[in-house]
Amino acid sequence: MTKSLIDTAYHTIRTKILTCEYLPGSLLSIYKLSEELAMSRTPISNAIAKLELEGLVISLKNRGVMVKEVSSKEILDMFEVIFTHQMYALEKVETNPLYSFNLSLLNEHLEQQLLDKENDRYFSYATHSLQFIRQIIAAGQNQIMLQIMDQHMDKIIIGSMASYLLYPEKRIFSGAHYNEALYLSIEAKEYEQTKELLKEWRAQIRERILIMGAI
Repeated sequence: MTKSLIDTAYHTIRTKILTCEYLPGSLLSIYKLSEELAMSRTPISNAIAKLELEGLVISLKNRGVMVKEVSSKEILDMFEVIFTHQMYALEKVETNPLYSFNLSLLNEHLEQQLLDKENDRYFSYATHSLQFIRQIIAAGQNQIMLQIMDQHMDKIIIGSMASYLLYPEKRIFSGAHYNEALYLSIEAKEYEQTKELLKEWRAQIRERILIMGAI
């Protein structure tokens, strides 16, 4: 068995989890996965072990593997932390000339997000929306905050994709609207406006999670 087989199995299964081809709560069989991916069960088992360490799946004795569900409370808590970290970065940039936003990267993620919105590519849309947020936090030059963002990004994407697929009548692309407004206020260095926009974004996220049980 080569490492490339494990990597192939890992990345394939991981992508199917993130895009909710394997929905949260669904049971996976290592035997069926080996058939689907046309490889032996050994690299599949190794890939599952890596995914379990990342908190994306849970091995169930005599039942297979379950894609881990993400609760509304967990997602809400994640966004509360993200909001706090964005406000921290904003304060640093506003008060210390050694801190600044990378406007080029912010614009890159925003433009891709707007393009994904036009073409109804929600997985890419959600990914770039979160990368936009990550770039705001990055301005604070705090590696622990970035690590926390990276640790929770996958779960937020899974929650977003599950909501998008399960509730097509409630599909909302509001993130692009807020990110565009945030970008313009940051570019103009209107940081008080940026703060108010972040507070509005936080309130909207809270409302959607509490009412819909999803992002």
